[in-house]
Amino acid sequence: MHNTLFTRVSLAAIIAVLTGCSSPPPPPAPKPAPDYSFKTAANKFIAADSTRKSGVVVDKGMFYPKETFSYSYRYCSNSAQQAQQDIVQFNQLATETCNLNKGSMVNLDTGTWCVQHPNTEQETPLFAARISSIDLWADICANGPFVTMRIIENRDIPQSAWIDGAALLGYQPYSVHRTLMSTKAIESLDDATPPPTEEAWTEETTFIATHVGETVCMYKKAKDEAYGVTYKGTIESVKDGRVRVLVTHKIKGDVRIAPISTPLPWHKKAIIEADAKSWFICQ
Repeated sequence: MHNTLFTRVSLAAIIAVLTGCSSPPPPPAPKPAPDYSFKTAANKFIAADSTRKSGVVVDKGMFYPKETFSYSYRYCSNSAQQAQQDIVQFNQLATETCNLNKGSMVNLDTGTWCVQHPNTEQETPLFAARISSIDLWADICANGPFVTMRIIENRDIPQSAWIDGAALLGYQPYSVHRTLMSTKAIESLDDATPPPTEEAWTEETTFIATHVGETVCMYKKAKDEAYGVTYKGTIESVKDGRVRVLVTHKIKGDVRIAPISTPLPWHKKAIIEADAKSWFICQ
């Protein structure tokens, strides 16, 4: 009886061991899906480094097309070398994401755009990627320059609406008259937000032209100025597309991307009148 019981236990143990040995190995962990969206890939790039993720989103537009398509992020780098390394890696990431979408990179004067069917009548923009560093705000960044990443993309709306919005934010459709820029020229573009005076009439412009008493700003920068200045005030009146503003503040730099709001000497009261497209809503 004892031997029979022992034999049964031994056989059960052997079967268990054999069964365990013959079990298939666990399936490999699934590979993460590729990031076809460059904004998604860029956010992962930001989150992967403690220095990069310590920054903030800047230039928050409250009106179409900016609030729909535009994303800008800025942070203090640890050194000029790190800033340059981040620039190289960001541009490589943009190229890789563009390749994933079977696109090609073209350099326009508003930045680098990933497009499909480049330099043909069928050219279609997918996203824009621009990164730059600027050390003018050395009093704010202790160790290195500011790095600014700018992305224009929206994969969740109809194609025609996306192309129209991209054009409002700087995409230039293909034509024989379009001028492409070199990579070196793109890297040396001014870090400041382009003045809005040449932009098309937008929802924001319409709002400004119909809301007396609203707070608005205007950014101006001469070629020989490092920062430029922002004028801020309230709308007094609008006539024939011209907006008359009681300006009460003059601020260092472009308030849409400046790290802090630094007041500059200004008159107690002053009037500036300009085309409605010259102004933008600000807080």
